[in-house]
Parts: sequence; structure tokens; C-alpha cells
Amino acid sequence: MKRFSPDRGLVKGAVCVLCGALTALLIVILGFGGFRNFGRAAKFASVLRLIRTQFVGEADLDRVTDGALDGAIASLDDNWSYYMDPEEYLAYQDTSANRYQGIGVTIVQDEATGGFAVVTVTKDGPAQLAGIQPGEIITAVDGVSVLGGTTDDLRALIQADYGREAQVTVLDDQGAERTVAVSCQVIYNSPVESEMLDGNVGYIAIANFRQGMADEAIAAVDALMEQGAVGLVFDVRSDPGGLVSELVRLLDYLLPEGDLFVETDKKGHEEVMTSDASCVELPMAVIVNADSYSAAEFFAAALHEYDRAVTVGQPTTGKARSQVTFPLLDGSAIHISKYSYLTPHRVDLYEAGGIVPDVAAELSEEQALLYATRWLTPAEDPQVQAAVAALVP
Repeated sequence: MKRFSPDRGLVKGAVCVLCGALTALLIVILGFGGFRNFGRAAKFASVLRLIRTQFVGEADLDRVTDGALDGAIASLDDNWSYYMDPEEYLAYQDTSANRYQGIGVTIVQDEATGGFAVVTVTKDGPAQLAGIQPGEIITAVDGVSVLGGTTDDLRALIQADYGREAQVTVLDDQGAERTVAVSCQVIYNSPVESEMLDGNVGYIAIANFRQGMADEAIAAVDALMEQGAVGLVFDVRSDPGGLVSELVRLLDYLLPEGDLFVETDKKGHEEVMTSDASCVELPMAVIVNADSYSAAEFFAAALHEYDRAVTVGQPTTGKARSQVTFPLLDGSAIHISKYSYLTPHRVDLYEAGGIVPDVAAELSEEQALLYATRWLTPAEDPQVQAAVAALVP
């Protein structure tokens, strides 16, 4: 009887193909974090396939995917974690670097006309060079009326002219209308403003703790000390926070040797960031409100724990997580809470319910509106004056 003799080359080839397929499957499974996550990914792939093959209408699968990812992060019930599509991520990168595409103005909607009143004009920016003044009202861009529109509508019209000149129509305080050509470009928005107040008290307003803040704040403090400042008031009201690196650098400059920032990850690993012995030997105050978040809130807490600053204003909300941004392959990104943080005295600001200021001070509704539109001067600001009073006997 003739025995069947398999072709060794074919058998060896089949084994190699099988091993290769199993290896590829294992890599895919491990890439998804194990069999359970692979199953979840396969489930989502099945949903996409059903939408593509069975849905009777037109489906934008990129939009479906973005919506699914947005919903996945939203389901964490964490106010600080979110998904960004590619366009949003590009805008986020600009914001993180304190820059934006525009003409160099801040605006607020004008109720009387429906246009947008110019609140501030960036020094040496395109709008200032074109002659636009604070108080004037933007009514149209490139002939398209913005009356009754939203700030997003206005921003979209201006940014559509990026790299060239926008034709901006404005009303002056006498009601006269004119149209000026304004270059739309990338504008750096300084996060720090400073001045010397009465009594030789230095005032430093920090809009955020994003890229470049520490250098500017340190330069401001140095300049004020050279002018003879006897105390410093830091204003971090409505400051959304920013980068841990900027926070730690400024605290290191201000505070003596010791722990500054304690960070813990999902597994409980702890990293402690410290300060050297060099510090600023001046009495300080920090003004906060309910919208002083993240690095801004922590900044006030750290200075207070070192007995270097009195806190003034209104209670903060308590945030004790820091986020990391993870770019994805298509240009989108996930911004997710990766670390919990503790103050130098190991206080969890979330569990503590935030900061209750040493000196309570509030703004009236009218003052709050003026502050929000940046028309409330330090001399007219009761919270700034309360901070000054806390420093000057």
C-alpha cells in the first residue's frame, strides 16, 4: 500500500503562515490592552460596519467616530477630560502657547447695536496698527454683517482671512462708520500684566499658567522690586490654570527650599517637585475666585502654606487633578486626567473643597461685569484694594 507523503515545504509554509497570523492577532490584541478591550474594539468596528452597510441615510463615519470618542471621554464624568478632533486640537495647541489667529482685540457683545465692542487692543498688534480703538464697535467683516451674531461667527469670519487682510467695519463713539484693512495673523497673547499701585505695592495679574507665563511673571516681579515694591499682589481670578512646569518654575522663584508639588499616578507612584533656597522676601497676597482653577488655585494654596501670602477674594471650587494630552494618529487628541496632586502640606484641594480666603471680598454685579470686560481698574476694584490693605498696615 502506497503511503501518502506530505510535501515538507508546503507543511512548513503553512505552519509559518499560521504562526504569523497568530502573532499578528496577538499583537493586535495586546495593542488593544488585552482580550477584553479587543472585544470592545471589535464591537465598535461592528457598529461602524452596520452603519456603513445598513443605514439608509448618508453617514459620515469620521463624524461618527469623533462622536463616539467624545462620548467615551464624557462618560468618565470628569470635567477636565475631553476629546479633541484635529481642528480642535490645533486650536488647543495655539491656546496652550498663548497665541491665536486674529487681529489683536478682545471683544464683548454690545447690546445696543448687536455688534461687538472692542474691550482691549493688543499693543503693536494688527488692530492697533490699523487704528482700531477700545470702545469702538465691530459691525461687519468683509461686508458680512455680524450684528446679532455670536463671537464664534465673528471669529470664523476673521480667521477665514488668515494670512491676508480682513476688511473690518467699525463704529466709533460718535456713531461714525468706517472700514479698515486689518491683517489677520498669529497673535501672542501675553498672560501677565503688572503695575505699581499706590503705597508701592506691586500688582501682577496672571491670566493663565500656559507657555511663557513664568518668564513674564518673574520679569514683572523683578521690575517691580527694582522700582521699590514693598509687597506683591498676585491676581489669579478667573485663571483656568495651565502647565505644571510653568507653575513650579514660578513657585520655585518665589518660595524657599522645600516641597512644591506632589503628583501621584493611577498606581499610586508619587513624584515630588521641590524648590531651592533662593526666594523673594516680600509680603504677598493672592486674589482668587470660584473660577481660579488648577494651577491658579494651587499657586495660592502653596504660597499660603509657606506663610508667604494671604489669600483674598471668594472661595475656590477645589480641583486636584492634572491632565496630559495624548495625540492620536489622525491629528486628534485625548486630554485626560492622569495625575492627582497634593499641596506642599499634602492637602488634596478636591477633598478640602477648595480654598476659603483669609480675607473675604466680593464684587457687586456691576463691578463683576466691568471686571469681566477688563474695564475695572485696580483703584475701583474692592478685591484688589482688600489685598493691598492686607499687606499695608
